[in-house]
Amino acid sequence: MPDRKILLTILPVFWPKMPPIGLGYLQSFLIEKNINAEILDLNNIFYNLSNDKLKKEWLISCNLPLEKNILSIIKADHPKKFNDLIDRISSYDVAGFSCFKSNFKSTLEVARLVRYRRKDIKLVLGGPEVTRQFFRTRGKFGKDLKDSVDFLVVGEGEPSFYNYLTSGHNNDKVSSFQQLKDLEDAPFPKYAGLDFDSYPRRDALPMQFSRGCIRKCSFCSERLLYKGFRTRKIDSIIEEIKYYKINKGINYFVFFDSLIDGNLRKLEEFCDKIIDEFGSINWEAQMAIRGDMESDIFEKMKKSGCYNLFIGLESGSDLTLEHMRKGFTVKQAAGFFRKLKDAGLSFGISVIVGYPGETDAEFQESLNFIIQNKEIIPKIEQINPFTYYDGTDSDKSGDYKINKRSLKRLDVFVKEIKRNNFKYTNAFLGNLIEKNDRV
Repeated sequence: MPDRKILLTILPVFWPKMPPIGLGYLQSFLIEKNINAEILDLNNIFYNLSNDKLKKEWLISCNLPLEKNILSIIKADHPKKFNDLIDRISSYDVAGFSCFKSNFKSTLEVARLVRYRRKDIKLVLGGPEVTRQFFRTRGKFGKDLKDSVDFLVVGEGEPSFYNYLTSGHNNDKVSSFQQLKDLEDAPFPKYAGLDFDSYPRRDALPMQFSRGCIRKCSFCSERLLYKGFRTRKIDSIIEEIKYYKINKGINYFVFFDSLIDGNLRKLEEFCDKIIDEFGSINWEAQMAIRGDMESDIFEKMKKSGCYNLFIGLESGSDLTLEHMRKGFTVKQAAGFFRKLKDAGLSFGISVIVGYPGETDAEFQESLNFIIQNKEIIPKIEQINPFTYYDGTDSDKSGDYKINKRSLKRLDVFVKEIKRNNFKYTNAFLGNLIEKNDRV
């Protein structure tokens, strides 16, 4: 498709510190299929144009006022730059937009502006928010959304977008849940055309070890976006690390998977090969609590250079954990934390308050567990009131709203965490609160 200009882009507001990994994978996949595609990171461009105050706002999770008003701010502060970039998008034949909850409003607005300037451009939307909208509307989507774009990708992006480009832009408006059979041969991102020096963490790279999850937590959307669990070849991950260390001077590798320990054999192989090839590197990831993980794997993780982990505890009550389908008990969680601490690994946990059906006694049990295990819990990363995601099992519970009881429990939890001098991140509170969820 040499005669067609294809653009991949992402609008504000999105996490600005590193290149967008989803667009990176999509670009590399298309290039391997001999389809040239350019990435235009509008989120990065407008972040760098912003003043220090706005940049601080950009980093606040679920910043609804900013998400609602970001384009108005940009158009007021940088009218010529904004119009030039709309013209630039309009010069392509196909424009693919990566959609998250935080940038969905701005994406739709820009798509409409582009359509107004060029009627024959093909506009494609994909990403987690499109999948969420699919479940929210039971697969029908809203008329306004369908009328604004030409094609919607639900689930994984690579096969659906490729098929759309090569099928002559058929009349189907939606492609649902086409995905790579495995990740073994998927090319890693090269981010052709992106300037790594333009990102705040220019020495860090987003990475992917796997897609999907081995767990079936009742509140989580990961299993909706990906069907099944797949891992990459460890040799490919090592090759990617080597490429970026040599060619881009990257020193920190941040895995964005739901969990790094979905396949323990491959995790151990990864650590062994890092140690053999580099001695150690700086890497961080998310982990699931597993009762079957031996101490030697934790020790290898530390030796290979793991410097931080994010772990979803969510509750310190066995009954609530069972309702959440987390797949572990509080006893297993405490043992897991002890092994992490003994290996010298730094980590933080997340907690959900007000899960549907959680009683006062279970809430207190959860709080007590965390306080009693302060010695083996280094940091609290997130405390969130429960919110449901369309399509997950927990959305059938009927307890959808962040009610006064949940907010009261949240207040108690936060006060106790601070009173007991837990370490916590600055954005640890309420990352999932949405204005529409309050009652």
